[in-house]
Amino acid sequence: LLNSASALGEEKQKQLYKGIYDDSMWLINLVENLLSVTRLEDGTMNLNLQIELVDEVIEGALKHISRDHSDYELKFIHSEELLLAKMDAKLIVQVIINLVDNAIKYTPRGSEIRISTFRKDNWAVISVSDDGPGISDENKKQIFDMFYTGSNRVADSRRSLGLGLSLCKSIINAHGGSISVSDNVPHGTVFTFTLPAEEVQLHE
Repeated sequence: LLNSASALGEEKQKQLYKGIYDDSMWLINLVENLLSVTRLEDGTMNLNLQIELVDEVIEGALKHISRDHSDYELKFIHSEELLLAKMDAKLIVQVIINLVDNAIKYTPRGSEIRISTFRKDNWAVISVSDDGPGISDENKKQIFDMFYTGSNRVADSRRSLGLGLSLCKSIINAHGGSISVSDNVPHGTVFTFTLPAEEVQLHE
């Protein structure tokens, strides 16, 4: 572009500019994720903990899903009760975005991605499930490791730097919760994480 933009034609220029923009946004996101993981792991990130309505935070996250998911069936199953949890909403939004983006990345077009919430004892439970090909038991053991990708490609092979799930784990651990992966039935994957639930205060 610097040396021969005029010779490339407008359409080719636009195509190259879009590629540069997409790669720049990917790199910014990668660096921000790396910084976040580092700060969470060494305890230098201060969580802004507030009592939030879980369903509202999830709805906010779904508005920010960056990737076009029109080819996927995205469903949100609300909890039957008013579900409150103590969290840093901005970070939990990032967890939900990462889990949904991960489901989109590893499932074929037309797949159903379902988000559901419920309370179990003193925990708010949030799950993101898909009906894709699923994850092998071997890959499940390492899926939250930094730079690990399920397809065992070289960690830097284009868009496959496996930071998203490692960041999710760091965020949930910092909240005192847990995150896990399991099989969906009859096929697919379920990611489940927990946050400390809060009691609903009813004022007369």
